[in-house]
Amino acid sequence: MTSSNNTNKMYITFWGTRGSVSTPGRITEKYGGNTPCVSVSCQDIRVIFDAGTGIRNLGMELLGEIKEKENPPSLHLFLSHTHWDHIQGLPFFMPSYHKNTKLTIYGSPYKGGFLESILKEQMDSEYFPVSMSAFPADIKIREISEEIIRLGPLIIEWQEQVHHPGGSVRYRVNFNGKKVVYATDVELNNIFNEKENSEENRRLGREYIGFITDADLLIADGQYTEDEYPDKVGWGHSSIPVLLDTAFRSNVKQVAIFHHDPQHSDKFIDELWIKNRAIYRSKSRKMDLFWAREGLTLAI
Repeated sequence: MTSSNNTNKMYITFWGTRGSVSTPGRITEKYGGNTPCVSVSCQDIRVIFDAGTGIRNLGMELLGEIKEKENPPSLHLFLSHTHWDHIQGLPFFMPSYHKNTKLTIYGSPYKGGFLESILKEQMDSEYFPVSMSAFPADIKIREISEEIIRLGPLIIEWQEQVHHPGGSVRYRVNFNGKKVVYATDVELNNIFNEKENSEENRRLGREYIGFITDADLLIADGQYTEDEYPDKVGWGHSSIPVLLDTAFRSNVKQVAIFHHDPQHSDKFIDELWIKNRAIYRSKSRKMDLFWAREGLTLAI
């Protein structure tokens, strides 16, 4: 995890950016094939969003710090939801196998009290040779109960996202006047839908816009193109045009398009970036946008 002597910034690193299923191979080398994982490093705070296969590489980097320090920083893992692509890397997170590790896992309180059992069941002996209870690390699993979580200088806010099968949670990290939003796995096309302009959708739209307005960085689900989306209605992911239009109207400064479709090659994503960058460069207000790629670190 990237660190720095500069205590006035957050460092955001992408460890896994692919949605649905990991896609290793020659045509995904640039943007990566690991499933979702993003870290935020700020002073001595270590925050992780989601535990897809990308968390394995993060864990290997963190392990050195954990072994070297008598009192290494605590780790805080926030899950958007518990679909496979967002938790499947947890059994391979090497800090969990070290006794010096202190890890708190946070998730939705609307899982009916089953968050802990869901995470443990994927490590049942039928699926994996090591049980979660065998981890030497000090691991706590918390269903979020408070509206705001304070971790040192970081303030983390959250909201439920109902337009995704099984639900999902978006998070906002606030530090030193800067805001980073992690809002993957939500079908914005259902919310911002002129044909279904219900009071419920208007309320959900206001909540989403209020949450992302003026964000310095929005990491957001843009899995489908406009042409692909009609065949994917109800799958819980957004089309790129709806995401970018909503972000622009919300005065977002920078958008990282995330949760790339398994079928999208590096060449295809490059073409999407060139096309959409040109659109938003010609607007009256500048909004930077890019497709998130593994290994990229941003200072906010």
